Amino acid sequence: MAVGLGVGAAVFASAQAFAEGPPSDSGPTTTTGASVKAGASAATAKHSRQNGRIGGATKVGTNGSRVSPTVGGAGNPAGSAARKANPTAALGLTALRQQTATTSPQAAAVATSAALKANSITTNPTVTWTEGILVGNAGATSDLPLAYSVVRKPNEGGKLGGGPLLPLTNFAANGDFTYVPYATVLTDPTGSESFKIMAFEITKFDQNIAKLFGELGPVLVPTMLGLIHRIPIVGTLLSPIIGASTVVDFTVNPNELAAGRPTDFTYKMPSFDGTLISVNYFPAVNLANGTVDSAPTVLAASGLACAANTDPTTLYGQLFPSKQFGSLTPGIKPLRTDSYHSPLLGGPSYDGGGGYNVITWDPRGEFASGGQLQIDNPFYEGRDVSEIISWLTGSTNPAQDQVLTDPTGDPLVGMTGGSYGGGIQLTTVDPRIDAIIPEIGWNSLISSLYPNRNQFKTGFGTILAAALAFTGARINPLIYAGIFTGVVTGKLTTTQQTVLETVGPTSLLSKEQAPTLQMQGIDDTLFLLQESVDAGQTIVDDTTVPYKLFWFCGGHGTCSIPNKPFEQDGIGVIQNLQWLDQYVAGDPLNPADGIPNFQWYDQDGIGYSSDLLPFEDGFNPLPSYTTTDNGGFLGIWPYFGGSNAKTDLPFSITNAAKARNALNVSATPALGSQIVGAPTLSFDYSGLGTSRTVYAQLVDDTTGLVLSNNSTPIPVVLDGRKHTVEIPMANIAYTVDTGDSLTLQITSSALNYENFTAYGFINISDINLALPIHAIV
Repeated sequence: MAVGLGVGAAVFASAQAFAEGPPSDSGPTTTTGASVKAGASAATAKHSRQNGRIGGATKVGTNGSRVSPTVGGAGNPAGSAARKANPTAALGLTALRQQTATTSPQAAAVATSAALKANSITTNPTVTWTEGILVGNAGATSDLPLAYSVVRKPNEGGKLGGGPLLPLTNFAANGDFTYVPYATVLTDPTGSESFKIMAFEITKFDQNIAKLFGELGPVLVPTMLGLIHRIPIVGTLLSPIIGASTVVDFTVNPNELAAGRPTDFTYKMPSFDGTLISVNYFPAVNLANGTVDSAPTVLAASGLACAANTDPTTLYGQLFPSKQFGSLTPGIKPLRTDSYHSPLLGGPSYDGGGGYNVITWDPRGEFASGGQLQIDNPFYEGRDVSEIISWLTGSTNPAQDQVLTDPTGDPLVGMTGGSYGGGIQLTTVDPRIDAIIPEIGWNSLISSLYPNRNQFKTGFGTILAAALAFTGARINPLIYAGIFTGVVTGKLTTTQQTVLETVGPTSLLSKEQAPTLQMQGIDDTLFLLQESVDAGQTIVDDTTVPYKLFWFCGGHGTCSIPNKPFEQDGIGVIQNLQWLDQYVAGDPLNPADGIPNFQWYDQDGIGYSSDLLPFEDGFNPLPSYTTTDNGGFLGIWPYFGGSNAKTDLPFSITNAAKARNALNVSATPALGSQIVGAPTLSFDYSGLGTSRTVYAQLVDDTTGLVLSNNSTPIPVVLDGRKHTVEIPMANIAYTVDTGDSLTLQITSSALNYENFTAYGFINISDINLALPIHAIV
């Protein structure tokens, strides 16, 4: 569940553009969460896919259509009525073959806010059709750097491209933004939409204030400035200090700009129960440029409390790089081009020769979609996905003819997405889905949030509740009640457990029909590696579909190791494309065959692979390494001395850390030992108190980091009697190098499971730890 809402910085990163340097000759120099310019004026030729379903030869370069707005233009009075029109008007492809550029004057009136520094910002607003995307720019220039914000959204239901976190507009370094018109406005020749963009200056004073906030300054200060400039009189009075601002009014006729060519749009699609689901369409680049008549489609799912991605310039489908979530899920740009080219010297690159139409959508109960959020319930969110697939080739989709289908009329469709967007792929068992690539999803919310049905995951439970509340999600009240009860008491009622059992995939995976490439974060503190093991084992044991697994450094937590894997995000994006190319588009070269059956990174960021999956017989053929200890006395109380998080926000607050109040057991496996899988821990104990849990973790003595960022909750009964417990710990991936050793810690508390009613003491004896050995390298 990609909830990047732990701090306000992440919230606003998608909203503003900001720079500390002087403007360049080409325009104002600014930066934003999406630094890649939306679209390109010309496309480079690339080879077409070799199968007949996609066809085509050399891609034709297409210049974008530029709008030269006139001052004082008026909006079309028929615009409101346009929304009521049936959006089935075909966006024809014949015209596309005959024109490479179309220029149409549009009305875009410029209104400048009152400022003491007159005419300090000049504007020349434009909207351009570029490879299937409508790209806008205020054309603002100033002697100072500029930032941008949205004053008013499109008035007929359109969107200004943003994400993948919140519906806040991303501005490129030069001020470019994406305009996503509403479907009925796009198909109506007389339709139009209006919106307002503010450009404002960043002065030296602003930059100095930003420095006071450290890394958050370039995000927070422009956000605050955008708000100040909208306050009457205040912005004017402060303009000599904070800089001037200008508001640009846009009135756009998207149908005229599209000129019959495939073009992005948004639409509210009625689902099975009448709930309106907000879907967004972005045509494949080769389709937009006329190389092919239709293209396969990818449904790119978003995370919980995250709006649908509507920024076609995004490289990655997750908000954060691998330090946080891991961004192995592709953004809209590589999907539309079927290619990825690393920005790093020596990094991986791939060109699949095709392209995908991309559908994103706001999940039920969130943002622009209606209904009530049910946490990827197969009877609600799962059916919503099935309705989207049906809509693709239905009469209410203006791009119906642009969707490539099989001989039976079913669309060729795959799915990508992480967290909540990973869970929905495993939940939607629809035979029309040709391939899925779930990242950091889950098998069971019970094992994820309430392991051993003994102690609720209060740390992440708090984050999830705060994220949903902050974004205004309309959620099943039973889910909110369960989170509240779990956070306060550490326990869930039988009814609340039943609610969690009914959402997510679990037994549905035995009916999975789509080839599955699963990606799970080694450092994930919400959905641990075991979730991928359980899901994968069900798919492999009960079906015949292809299945492969990738454990990467990241997840709902931090990739904290000193030597992070080189370009693992790029490798992941490429493997997404290869999987889609083989199983959705039908590439006869079978590029997915080269993906290892199982791949992982160890604590040094070194990658390994195996023909066997981690749950298959023979994966760990060597005898386990074992160590024992006599144990001792451990006092139990909340927080102090336990496995508490470091301060690297936002998701490190759920990370495990070396504990001070702990029993310590040394482990020294042989040099070269590869430990891949779940260690097994057992011990005898007796004690008294209110606590139901102690926690076990493995610390890398070289770095001081807890392996996989996770403490394992161990259920105990402190009734004064002697008990024995044996439990698998969190999966790890660790290679023993010269001088390496581990320390097993059994500690009193862990922040991700904090329970402020837990007190007591425990006497532990006969500790036995077994580490699975995959190989000696």
